[in-house]
Amino acid sequence: MPDYPTPSDYQEAVQVPTSAFRDPELQDATPRTNVLGLPQPITGAFAAVFPMTTDAGRTYAAKCFLKEHPEQQTRYEAVSDHLETVDLDALVDFDYQPEGIRVDGADYPLLKMEWVDGTVLNRFVEDHLNAPDVMARLAEAWADLMAELESHDIAHGDLQHGNVLVQSADDDLQLRLVDYDTMYVPALDGWKSAEVGHRNYQHPDRTDVDFGPSLDRFPGLALYTALRACAVRPSLWDRYDNGENVLFRDADFYDPEASPLFDELAAMDEVADLVEALRTACYVELADVPPLSDVRAGRLDPADVSVARTRRRRGDRPEKRRPFARFFLPGVLGMVLVAAGLVGAGWPVLGGGLLVLGVVAGGAWAGRRYRRLSLVRRRRRLEQENDRFAEAIRGLEREVESLQEKREDLLDSIDERRAERLEEVQDEALRDHLKHHFIGEVREVEGIIHKHVVRLKAANVRTAYEATPEAVAQVRRISDEARARINMWRAALVREYEDDVPDELSPAEERRLRRYIDHRVEDLDEQIARTKEKIEVQTAERERVRDRLDDIPTLSFGQYVFYLLRAASLPEMRDGPPTPTPRSSTEREPEPVPEPAPADDAEWWQRG
Repeated sequence: MPDYPTPSDYQEAVQVPTSAFRDPELQDATPRTNVLGLPQPITGAFAAVFPMTTDAGRTYAAKCFLKEHPEQQTRYEAVSDHLETVDLDALVDFDYQPEGIRVDGADYPLLKMEWVDGTVLNRFVEDHLNAPDVMARLAEAWADLMAELESHDIAHGDLQHGNVLVQSADDDLQLRLVDYDTMYVPALDGWKSAEVGHRNYQHPDRTDVDFGPSLDRFPGLALYTALRACAVRPSLWDRYDNGENVLFRDADFYDPEASPLFDELAAMDEVADLVEALRTACYVELADVPPLSDVRAGRLDPADVSVARTRRRRGDRPEKRRPFARFFLPGVLGMVLVAAGLVGAGWPVLGGGLLVLGVVAGGAWAGRRYRRLSLVRRRRRLEQENDRFAEAIRGLEREVESLQEKREDLLDSIDERRAERLEEVQDEALRDHLKHHFIGEVREVEGIIHKHVVRLKAANVRTAYEATPEAVAQVRRISDEARARINMWRAALVREYEDDVPDELSPAEERRLRRYIDHRVEDLDEQIARTKEKIEVQTAERERVRDRLDDIPTLSFGQYVFYLLRAASLPEMRDGPPTPTPRSSTEREPEPVPEPAPADDAEWWQRG
């Protein structure tokens, strides 16, 4: 399938909702606009969301996708069917429309979702750092939400600050979850995850094959720990916030033993147990991370994953072979001896069959164990992150090209826009004169009688201005000769006033046109600059992922088989990724996103 539209392509289409959307409510809705009166999307790496408000005052989020997602419709249908059977206030209604929006003559999928007013989680935390009671209630609300999701066999799949909105009224806090692209429900059991989630919240070993009801346990524990820590020590925020996290960053999870944040939190008695549980969770398999409710109740036994074991996994000491690795070689030798015995006993087919069966079964089991190795899973996740960044960069580069093309087209359209506006000005001037000539005057024309005037009025043709050739042609039961005479009458009036019709735009109109073009060019230049900044950020993140990949040794399946056969050893992990450092006081804060201006339906020539 060809590339999906860019955010600016969607923006252009949404200017005319009646032709862009198939949904009746969205067709009659008004998009939120910027200062130029253009639809203002909320853009991410793989989607652009347009707030649309209906005449009844109801607002929807129209989510337009920037890339194709395999089996996306089936996923959303499964999620929708399951959510209809549960009652969770945190989830919002949505409607997936496979051909919901039309851009340049082609139909693309659209997600229509209930608009949720609220504050994204990290900004809410920042605003309430000095209100420990609010932070404590927020942490409890988060724990309750995790328990609710777990009880209904639901996992959001991408819990992070941008997908969690906090609604507050007096002392009541309500958490709402948005963006269900990666949501797990029982009907999707056995599927792969569409994405692997935000890197600053997910288990370091999570890959697309990790997709089940326990998917939210790790980010749930990480966020709960961070919220509790901020409630106790608000100063943590100034040192560890980077605008894309809630205290923790991915480097903390990749190497907790070298994380200054883990060390600082471990020294706080109020959260020490939570920190140790989270540190342990970084090393166990994702499916083995306990529910947050068990951690809070003290039902987690860290003895199974001690610090000594975690250090062995990092390569500080050689790891003892697990039962499968210890018995693999004896099992192979035993199978070969049994097969050889059967061949020697005159049963070569049976012996060969046993040998083939053993090789296939042993290889399949070894492959399964190989894919579960932390080293292999970690490399796979980093490779997927690298591909994700590469795809995001390609999308941003396409957006830059699209914006530059629109800029050139805008500059090239000045003469065309001038001609269009001049035609409208001329039409307005002509209307000011012809509207005073009522249709009854046409009876003075030879061959036009009273019934012709009656039929013209019945067709809502009441003035000379309205008596255009097109309008007269639609009037029923009038002869062609009468139509010709009416047209001649109007044409004579037009000639009479042609000296009063301007043949060029006034200086004021020219200034409005130029000001509009300049503002549009300035807006496009700003969008191009912002998009290029995003490319730089994504490129830097991709390089960081590549550096981390370079720090992790490779282990092929063949090498693993040699290890099982005692012919090689597993590669040792190196020192690991760079550790996160607290933010300095001079580090630049992320620029706030300006609030969109009120809608302005006026055309450019009507604006000052």
